[in-house]
Amino acid sequence: MKSQPRTYIICLAVLVFCTTARLPAQEALTPQAALTRLKEGNTRFAADKPTTRDVTQKRRDEVAKGQHPFAVILTCADSRVSPELVFDQGLGDVFVVRVAGNVTDPAILGSIEYAVEHLKAPLIVVLGHESCGAVKAVIEKSHVEGNLEKLLKEVHVDDKLPEDKDQALAAGIKTNALFHAKQLTAQSPLIKDFVDHDRVQIAAGVYSLKSGKVDWLEPQKGSK
Repeated sequence: MKSQPRTYIICLAVLVFCTTARLPAQEALTPQAALTRLKEGNTRFAADKPTTRDVTQKRRDEVAKGQHPFAVILTCADSRVSPELVFDQGLGDVFVVRVAGNVTDPAILGSIEYAVEHLKAPLIVVLGHESCGAVKAVIEKSHVEGNLEKLLKEVHVDDKLPEDKDQALAAGIKTNALFHAKQLTAQSPLIKDFVDHDRVQIAAGVYSLKSGKVDWLEPQKGSK
Protein backbone atom coordinates (compact mmCIF):
# COMPACT_ATOMS: atom_id res chain seq x y z
CA MET A 1 0.00 0.00 0.00
CA LYS A 2 2.91 2.34 0.69
CA SER A 3 3.95 2.17 -2.96
CA GLN A 4 0.66 3.58 -4.23
CA PRO A 5 1.58 7.29 -4.06
CA ARG A 6 4.74 6.68 -6.06
CA THR A 7 2.87 4.58 -8.61
CA TYR A 8 0.23 7.28 -8.92
CA ILE A 9 2.86 9.95 -9.56
CA ILE A 10 4.52 7.83 -12.24
CA CYS A 11 1.20 7.16 -13.97
CA LEU A 12 0.30 10.85 -13.85
CA ALA A 13 3.65 11.82 -15.36
CA VAL A 14 3.17 9.33 -18.19
CA LEU A 15 -0.34 10.70 -18.83
CA VAL A 16 0.88 14.29 -19.05
CA PHE A 17 3.70 13.28 -21.38
CA CYS A 18 1.40 11.37 -23.69
CA THR A 19 -1.24 14.10 -23.89
CA THR A 20 1.26 16.88 -24.54
CA ALA A 21 3.71 15.07 -26.79
CA ARG A 22 4.52 16.74 -30.08
CA LEU A 23 4.73 14.49 -33.07
CA PRO A 24 8.23 14.48 -34.58
CA ALA A 25 6.83 14.78 -38.10
CA GLN A 26 5.38 18.21 -37.30
CA GLU A 27 7.89 20.98 -37.87
CA ALA A 28 7.59 23.80 -35.34
CA LEU A 29 6.51 27.13 -36.80
CA THR A 30 7.68 30.60 -35.82
CA PRO A 31 4.94 32.95 -34.55
CA GLN A 32 4.97 34.91 -37.82
CA ALA A 33 4.86 31.74 -39.93
CA ALA A 34 1.91 30.52 -37.89
CA LEU A 35 0.07 33.79 -38.51
CA THR A 36 0.83 33.60 -42.21
CA ARG A 37 -0.58 30.08 -42.30
CA LEU A 38 -3.84 31.30 -40.76
CA LYS A 39 -4.07 34.25 -43.15
CA GLU A 40 -3.52 32.00 -46.15
CA GLY A 41 -6.16 29.60 -44.88
CA ASN A 42 -8.67 32.41 -44.42
CA THR A 43 -7.96 33.65 -47.94
CA ARG A 44 -8.81 30.20 -49.29
CA PHE A 45 -11.97 30.01 -47.18
CA ALA A 46 -13.24 33.43 -48.24
CA ALA A 47 -12.55 32.58 -51.88
CA ASP A 48 -14.54 29.34 -51.61
CA LYS A 49 -11.38 27.35 -52.33
CA PRO A 50 -10.75 25.36 -49.15
CA THR A 51 -8.30 22.49 -49.12
CA THR A 52 -9.44 18.91 -48.79
CA ARG A 53 -9.10 18.12 -45.08
CA ASP A 54 -7.57 14.84 -44.05
CA VAL A 55 -10.05 13.27 -41.66
CA THR A 56 -9.15 9.71 -42.55
CA GLN A 57 -8.38 6.95 -40.07
CA LYS A 58 -4.68 7.53 -40.69
CA ARG A 59 -4.93 11.16 -39.61
CA ARG A 60 -7.06 10.27 -36.59
CA ASP A 61 -4.43 7.73 -35.56
CA GLU A 62 -1.75 10.42 -35.86
CA VAL A 63 -3.49 12.98 -33.68
CA ALA A 64 -4.48 10.34 -31.15
CA LYS A 65 -0.77 10.03 -30.28
CA GLY A 66 -0.51 13.66 -29.22
CA GLN A 67 -1.58 17.16 -30.17
CA HIS A 68 0.66 19.85 -31.61
CA PRO A 69 -1.47 22.87 -32.62
CA PHE A 70 0.38 25.74 -34.27
CA ALA A 71 -2.07 28.38 -33.01
CA VAL A 72 -4.48 29.12 -30.17
CA ILE A 73 -7.72 30.81 -31.15
CA LEU A 74 -9.94 32.48 -28.56
CA THR A 75 -13.25 33.27 -30.19
CA CYS A 76 -16.97 33.55 -29.59
CA ALA A 77 -19.26 30.57 -29.04
CA ASP A 78 -21.49 31.81 -31.89
CA SER A 79 -22.46 28.85 -34.09
CA ARG A 80 -21.58 30.80 -37.24
CA VAL A 81 -17.94 31.18 -36.23
CA SER A 82 -15.97 27.94 -36.65
CA PRO A 83 -12.21 28.65 -36.52
CA GLU A 84 -11.19 25.38 -38.16
CA LEU A 85 -13.35 26.33 -41.15
CA VAL A 86 -12.64 30.07 -41.15
CA PHE A 87 -8.89 29.41 -41.28
CA ASP A 88 -9.15 26.25 -43.41
CA GLN A 89 -7.40 23.98 -40.92
CA GLY A 90 -7.81 20.34 -40.02
CA LEU A 91 -7.72 17.95 -37.09
CA GLY A 92 -5.14 18.91 -34.50
CA ASP A 93 -4.03 22.13 -36.21
CA VAL A 94 -5.55 24.76 -33.91
CA PHE A 95 -6.31 24.85 -30.19
CA VAL A 96 -9.71 26.52 -29.95
CA VAL A 97 -11.18 28.19 -26.86
CA ARG A 98 -14.74 29.46 -27.28
CA VAL A 99 -16.94 31.58 -25.06
CA ALA A 100 -19.65 34.16 -25.77
CA GLY A 101 -18.04 37.53 -26.40
CA ASN A 102 -14.54 35.98 -26.67
CA VAL A 103 -13.82 37.22 -23.15
CA THR A 104 -11.04 36.25 -20.76
CA ASP A 105 -11.32 34.82 -17.25
CA PRO A 106 -9.17 32.42 -15.18
CA ALA A 107 -10.57 29.32 -16.91
CA ILE A 108 -9.96 30.78 -20.36
CA LEU A 109 -6.49 32.05 -19.46
CA GLY A 110 -5.59 28.71 -17.91
CA SER A 111 -6.58 26.89 -21.08
CA ILE A 112 -4.46 29.22 -23.20
CA GLU A 113 -1.52 28.92 -20.80
CA TYR A 114 -1.70 25.15 -21.18
CA ALA A 115 -1.53 25.41 -24.97
CA VAL A 116 1.38 27.85 -24.82
CA GLU A 117 3.48 26.19 -22.15
CA HIS A 118 2.80 22.51 -22.75
CA LEU A 119 1.77 22.30 -26.39
CA LYS A 120 4.24 25.02 -27.49
CA ALA A 121 1.73 26.88 -29.67
CA PRO A 122 3.56 30.00 -30.94
CA LEU A 123 0.52 32.13 -31.80
CA ILE A 124 -2.59 33.34 -29.97
CA VAL A 125 -5.46 34.95 -31.87
CA VAL A 126 -8.40 36.72 -30.25
CA LEU A 127 -11.15 36.64 -32.86
CA GLY A 128 -14.27 38.76 -32.58
CA HIS A 129 -16.98 38.61 -35.22
CA GLU A 130 -19.55 40.66 -37.05
CA SER A 131 -22.98 40.96 -35.35
CA CYS A 132 -21.73 39.69 -31.98
CA GLY A 133 -24.76 39.27 -29.74
CA ALA A 134 -22.78 39.68 -26.52
CA VAL A 135 -21.34 43.02 -27.59
CA LYS A 136 -24.72 44.15 -28.88
CA ALA A 137 -26.34 43.33 -25.54
CA VAL A 138 -23.78 45.43 -23.69
CA ILE A 139 -24.15 48.40 -26.03
CA GLU A 140 -27.94 48.29 -25.83
CA LYS A 141 -27.82 47.71 -22.06
CA SER A 142 -30.10 44.71 -22.42
CA HIS A 143 -31.61 43.28 -19.26
CA VAL A 144 -30.09 39.90 -18.45
CA GLU A 145 -29.81 37.86 -15.28
CA GLY A 146 -27.86 35.00 -13.79
CA ASN A 147 -24.57 33.85 -15.21
CA LEU A 148 -25.18 35.68 -18.46
CA GLU A 149 -25.18 38.95 -16.54
CA LYS A 150 -21.79 38.04 -15.06
CA LEU A 151 -20.41 37.14 -18.48
CA LEU A 152 -21.51 40.40 -20.09
CA LYS A 153 -19.65 42.35 -17.43
CA GLU A 154 -16.48 41.01 -19.04
CA VAL A 155 -17.37 42.47 -22.46
CA HIS A 156 -15.63 45.83 -22.93
CA VAL A 157 -16.70 48.47 -25.45
CA ASP A 158 -15.83 52.15 -25.91
CA ASP A 159 -17.54 54.68 -23.69
CA LYS A 160 -18.05 56.92 -26.71
CA LEU A 161 -19.46 55.06 -29.69
CA PRO A 162 -20.84 56.31 -33.02
CA GLU A 163 -24.51 57.26 -32.94
CA ASP A 164 -25.28 54.94 -35.86
CA LYS A 165 -26.21 51.54 -34.41
CA ASP A 166 -24.33 49.49 -36.99
CA GLN A 167 -21.20 51.58 -36.66
CA ALA A 168 -21.45 51.45 -32.87
CA LEU A 169 -21.68 47.68 -32.91
CA ALA A 170 -18.72 47.35 -35.28
CA ALA A 171 -16.62 49.66 -33.11
CA GLY A 172 -17.60 47.82 -29.95
CA ILE A 173 -16.65 44.46 -31.44
CA LYS A 174 -13.19 45.72 -32.39
CA THR A 175 -12.64 47.33 -29.02
CA ASN A 176 -13.65 44.16 -27.18
CA ALA A 177 -11.33 41.95 -29.22
CA LEU A 178 -8.38 44.31 -28.71
CA PHE A 179 -9.14 44.64 -25.00
CA HIS A 180 -9.04 40.90 -24.41
CA ALA A 181 -5.94 40.49 -26.57
CA LYS A 182 -4.22 42.89 -24.16
CA GLN A 183 -5.67 41.06 -21.17
CA LEU A 184 -3.74 37.95 -22.13
CA THR A 185 -0.47 39.51 -21.02
CA ALA A 186 -2.00 41.80 -18.39
CA GLN A 187 -3.61 38.93 -16.50
CA SER A 188 -1.18 36.10 -17.22
CA PRO A 189 2.50 36.40 -16.20
CA LEU A 190 3.20 33.18 -18.05
CA ILE A 191 1.84 34.43 -21.37
CA LYS A 192 3.58 37.78 -20.87
CA ASP A 193 6.89 36.01 -20.36
CA PHE A 194 6.45 34.02 -23.58
CA VAL A 195 5.56 37.18 -25.49
CA ASP A 196 8.42 39.19 -23.99
CA HIS A 197 10.87 36.51 -25.09
CA ASP A 198 9.44 36.38 -28.62
CA ARG A 199 8.26 32.81 -28.17
CA VAL A 200 4.59 33.72 -28.66
CA GLN A 201 2.81 36.32 -30.75
CA ILE A 202 -0.65 37.78 -30.09
CA ALA A 203 -3.01 38.98 -32.80
CA ALA A 204 -6.57 40.28 -32.81
CA GLY A 205 -9.09 40.23 -35.61
CA VAL A 206 -12.76 40.42 -36.53
CA TYR A 207 -14.44 37.84 -38.72
CA SER A 208 -17.06 38.94 -41.24
CA LEU A 209 -20.04 36.60 -41.32
CA LYS A 210 -20.90 37.79 -44.83
CA SER A 211 -17.58 37.85 -46.64
CA GLY A 212 -15.81 35.17 -44.64
CA LYS A 213 -12.75 37.41 -44.31
CA VAL A 214 -10.86 38.24 -41.12
CA ASP A 215 -9.94 41.88 -40.61
CA TRP A 216 -6.70 42.02 -38.59
CA LEU A 217 -6.88 44.88 -36.16
CA GLU A 218 -3.36 45.83 -35.14
CA PRO A 219 0.31 44.95 -35.63
CA GLN A 220 1.03 41.65 -33.95
CA LYS A 221 3.04 41.50 -30.75
CA GLY A 222 6.12 39.41 -30.30
CA SER A 223 8.45 37.92 -32.84
CA LYS A 224 8.56 39.53 -36.27
